[in-house]
Amino acid sequence: MNTDPKRLDSTANPQNGAETRLLKSALTLFSEKGYDGTSVREIIEAAGVTRPVLYYYFENKQDLYWRLLKHVVLEGLRIIDEELAAASGCRNRLKAFIRSEFMHADEAPEVDRLVLQAFFSPVGEGPDIDRDWIIRERLGRIVRIMEEGIASGEVGRGDAMTLAVAFAGFMDMHIMGKAHQPQAHLSSDLGEALVDLFLDGASSPGESGDALQSPFTIRGEVPGAPGDDRTAPRTASEDTPAS
Repeated sequence: MNTDPKRLDSTANPQNGAETRLLKSALTLFSEKGYDGTSVREIIEAAGVTRPVLYYYFENKQDLYWRLLKHVVLEGLRIIDEELAAASGCRNRLKAFIRSEFMHADEAPEVDRLVLQAFFSPVGEGPDIDRDWIIRERLGRIVRIMEEGIASGEVGRGDAMTLAVAFAGFMDMHIMGKAHQPQAHLSSDLGEALVDLFLDGASSPGESGDALQSPFTIRGEVPGAPGDDRTAPRTASEDTPAS
């Protein structure tokens, strides 16, 4: 879920440049260092304001974090809804959804890092926020697309929630990979090919096989790959200490 950081201007009063600078500096710092690793002092110094100015616009650091997170989620959903409104049919709507997500993952990776941190921070760390609301809003849109696909016969099996979670896994693993490897490019062609793979299955030749090329690299050797002996059985002589 993401949005152009420039649009943070729209969550603040246009006359309040200080508020906008606080939101932008908070996005940069929270996405790079996490909630607990970011101090109020760092935020106000990056924004070029004083501590009283921050507390004029926000109750505390948690309020700043939640308002920032809620804004980028809502803005991302707004963009997705615009794309969905222009598409019809389960396949085309899923393609519109993933195209939107991949495009903005490329344009604003810091927003994805912020959202991922909100969900995957260790238990007991980070602010107390309504993560269920984010899941309902985003996953709910995919569920409705799956319900339409089941009703029209485009999707032949499964219940809408299971299908939505499976599709989100297809999509979000790529977004997580992008957060880890910022140089990777999540193309629209790749997104559409993933939808075809999801709906048609890996055994179907399809028409988008050439687009199914991973943008990610795995550093080091892959266990079990040709030439890698890390999974080979050890011999007795290998386990015997040298004298």
